Amino acid sequence: MTDSVYMDYWDLVSRSVRLAWKHKFLWFFGFFASASGGNLGQWTEEGGEWVSNFFLQHIGLLLVIVVAVVVLWLAFFIMNIISTGGLIRSVSDADRGRPISFGGTWSAGVTTFWRLLGLTVLAVLTFLVVTAACAVPVILSLLGGAAGVAIAVLIGVVLFVPYVAFLFLLAFTVTYAEREIVLFGADVFDAIREGWQLTKRFFWKSMVVWLVTLVCGLVYGLGFVIALAILAVPFVLIGMANLAAGLILGIPIGLAFIAIASGAITTFSYSVWTMAYERLKAASGAGAAEPEAA
Repeated sequence: MTDSVYMDYWDLVSRSVRLAWKHKFLWFFGFFASASGGNLGQWTEEGGEWVSNFFLQHIGLLLVIVVAVVVLWLAFFIMNIISTGGLIRSVSDADRGRPISFGGTWSAGVTTFWRLLGLTVLAVLTFLVVTAACAVPVILSLLGGAAGVAIAVLIGVVLFVPYVAFLFLLAFTVTYAEREIVLFGADVFDAIREGWQLTKRFFWKSMVVWLVTLVCGLVYGLGFVIALAILAVPFVLIGMANLAAGLILGIPIGLAFIAIASGAITTFSYSVWTMAYERLKAASGAGAAEPEAA
């Protein structure tokens, strides 16, 4: 089969912008779905002893910090998986005119959590195995002196294009497989199989969708930087008079602005990819049935 399906990319972008703006509560899920030395002076025996004593004296505090970081990372990881499933479901429903809600989005994410987790684990393992297979010969060659460096460069040049192609193939397959799981209730391996089929048939259209989201992201990023700079002006002025006040007021507001902006652009991106997936799915002949209702 040939990749001859017509895709209205402007329609994807415009519909995604309207959807993301209309359903701003999705930005909450979008935020989570986007989810991450030099010369330090002379080392002395006294300095080493001081560091050792510091760790021994504050080991309890350090353990608490480590545990807190791990728990926070785990919470964000869980929220990332839930938000992925919820966003895909709600974007699809909203595009079809079905009512969506915060609770329904959350429920959809929880329902598909374990299958999306399994898909994520398999994707990460695949990435690590292929990356290691490409990196090991380069690293081993580097150990062979000047001649080894030349060989390492040659291997790197030869592997560069196939490795980049692998990254795109993996990303597209996982992107479509996620939507197979959420919208059609597929199990992990069936979702991967269908995601791979869509990627093979519509690789170049997938590349164009990626380029569209990339350009939109760059434009959005430029606007974000300008807006953030304007937002920072009053807090810089406050900081010139009172540094502590400028930081105390500016940092929380700046972080909130960054979180909102991140949630909005991720909601837009998920909308584009979900709409593109559904159009390609229907065009493939395998999407005669509509996605399951939530």
